[in-house]
Amino acid sequence: MLPVCYDGQFGIDMPYLSEALHLDKSEIIRLHSSTEYLVCFLGFLPGFPYLENLPKQLHCPRKKTPRPKIEKGAVGIGGSQTGIYPQESPGGWQIIGNCPIDLFGNNLKEKALLKSTDILQFQSVTLEEYHTIKSKVENGTYKLNTKLVAAS
Repeated sequence: MLPVCYDGQFGIDMPYLSEALHLDKSEIIRLHSSTEYLVCFLGFLPGFPYLENLPKQLHCPRKKTPRPKIEKGAVGIGGSQTGIYPQESPGGWQIIGNCPIDLFGNNLKEKALLKSTDILQFQSVTLEEYHTIKSKVENGTYKLNTKLVAAS
């Protein structure tokens, strides 16, 4: 399971999605974090996973005008997919949270944490839990729960 903090400081498009989809924030989080996703492919950025199986209630178009800067770890929705920005970059997806886990880089055994055909699920974490995990990731002591981050 990949931790995601859906706190307002990260979920910058959550108010828009809530209004556009006629769902409250807690329902968006519940739907997003209770689904198993298939990694279709990695692209756009090195390690950026395009994830299939987003619940239909969460389908939402990409932004008409992309933002010039999206934070590393940002979790977004673009059309019928969800994904995670592995590094800071421009982007046009609707941002709903942030994942503190490194998805790509020299500190990973395989350079990319995920690969096509992997199955994963998100776990909602509080802002405090997010910062604890991020700190452990940075000092190399975090153990990823690989229960639902595995090849199919």
